[in-house]
Amino acid sequence: MPKSVWIKSSASNNAKTLVFAGSLLVLLGISTLYVPAVLVSLVASVIFFLAYLGIRVGVEKWMQPVYSVVLCYDHIQFHHRYGGWCLPWDKLQRIDVPRLSDGLNWHDMNYVGLRLSDPDYLLDSLSPRLSAHLLTEQRAALLASLRRSCQHCQDSRVSDHLIEDDYFKSNSGKIYTGLTGMFANRMKKLRELTGYDLLIEQDILDREAEDFISLVRNYKSQTLRESEH
Repeated sequence: MPKSVWIKSSASNNAKTLVFAGSLLVLLGISTLYVPAVLVSLVASVIFFLAYLGIRVGVEKWMQPVYSVVLCYDHIQFHHRYGGWCLPWDKLQRIDVPRLSDGLNWHDMNYVGLRLSDPDYLLDSLSPRLSAHLLTEQRAALLASLRRSCQHCQDSRVSDHLIEDDYFKSNSGKIYTGLTGMFANRMKKLRELTGYDLLIEQDILDREAEDFISLVRNYKSQTLRESEH
């Protein structure tokens, strides 16, 4: 069996640097408060605001998982700050970069798309907490897809499709409600618009999307080939 491959998440890059820089700005802001001048007070306010932003963004990055994707001999894992999902190789039908049509031209999305052979498998194991955050994070991708598919539609009409129903009945007859039902409807909508059920942001990968896709395809082929022997 092939060894596991760990894809580092770039979402945590520069976390310590931002926190350290923010801390230095706090000290600088405190030191300026001892200078009795109105202008200096305004400068101190700006410094404290920048310090707050630096520390907050740094802490957010610090809390991100070290690895975003892990390839194992029988499945692929996705790691998120609020949970994750696990998908056996035989449930992954296709992986590629989604493309959106713009008349005669096609544009790559900043995502890696996964098309599933059995979406119910994922929905049965997905936590409501992770579903809620993925719904929010994929909102921009859905909006871009909707605008490409209906370029002459009004913004109000496009916005109506951003809100998902909390009831979903799958092709197998399973019923999903709440956040899981909303995410199931989102998956169905993404498949109709992009051809893929799940989207992984390219920004959290430690390599180019094409290299990652090639790695996953080769790894899947190798594991499935060895499992037959």
